[in-house]
Amino acid sequence: MKIDIYAFSGNGARLCDKLIEHLNDDEVNAYVPKRYTDSAKLVKLREENLYKSMDESFRSADCIIFVGSTGIAVRAIAPFVRSKKTDPAVICMDEKGINVISLLSGHIGGANRLTKKIADIAGGNPIITTATDINGKFAVDEWAHNSNLHIMSLKRARNIAADILEDKKIGFKSDFNVTGSIPDEIDFDEKETGICISLDSDKAPFKSTLNLIPRIVSVGVGCRKGTDFNDVYNAVKEVLRRNNISHFAISSINSIDLKKEEEAIKRTAEIFKVPFHTYSKDELNRAEGQFSSSDFVKSVAGVDTVCERAAIMGSKTKKMIINKTVVNSVTVAAAVDEYEVRF
Repeated sequence: MKIDIYAFSGNGARLCDKLIEHLNDDEVNAYVPKRYTDSAKLVKLREENLYKSMDESFRSADCIIFVGSTGIAVRAIAPFVRSKKTDPAVICMDEKGINVISLLSGHIGGANRLTKKIADIAGGNPIITTATDINGKFAVDEWAHNSNLHIMSLKRARNIAADILEDKKIGFKSDFNVTGSIPDEIDFDEKETGICISLDSDKAPFKSTLNLIPRIVSVGVGCRKGTDFNDVYNAVKEVLRRNNISHFAISSINSIDLKKEEEAIKRTAEIFKVPFHTYSKDELNRAEGQFSSSDFVKSVAGVDTVCERAAIMGSKTKKMIINKTVVNSVTVAAAVDEYEVRF
């Protein structure tokens, strides 16, 4: 996790040192004005104005911590706040570490969880104001984020949270095995409103369905050099659509290393916001399973099939769910990881 800390006083700089020493499993950068750089050992000089620094932090950091007033924090982040799906966690704490406040992205961004961790390090009070937390209720958005599930509708997630706060039971359907202690708010009986966990985002077992999509599908892609981006992107979406799989289920795009600079595949991965992995022909040839075979592909790439073997290489559990499919001269295959719903 990448954490950026901003402090504005000598005491704040020294508190930054303490946080850095304890957050040693994370990539932590702490910034202070020049006059306070002698107050601590591990802080860095903030050469830019706060606005420019915040622009960069919002784009690259998973969490931003302000050691100072909430007024400074709010004014600094205001121009950059966009969506709870994309905004980083933002935490504000005073320079003595007495109060640690979860300010932004408490659930999906993880600010509530991090606030408790930071308060424990500083010996302070974690201040969390989200209604489900202070009432000890099930928070579907936080649980979905921690369970690697894509939330199809934040509006429906908010409606479910509102129902839960009114002590209403929420229906639940899953295409996957469910384990753990089921929250009291969840009911497997028929309900008007409920949660559906499936690779198919069009499933609607309830009158109002919140679809949660596991990100567990590894997609393999093969194409000719210079193939247009739209052909690759649309081929991936079309193949998944034919198999009732949401593109939000994609966990990675995969191909042979000959395609590592293929702009169409790289851009497709960027649009889907997933990593693009490539493998050598030797790695692909070691992939185990029943694969289609093309003499032409083997003569060019040294492997009988790129998309199927690449999909398997990108998967943790190596289970093929879509065999080689050709759309607009682009080959697409997919493998799926094992998944279970855990409470």
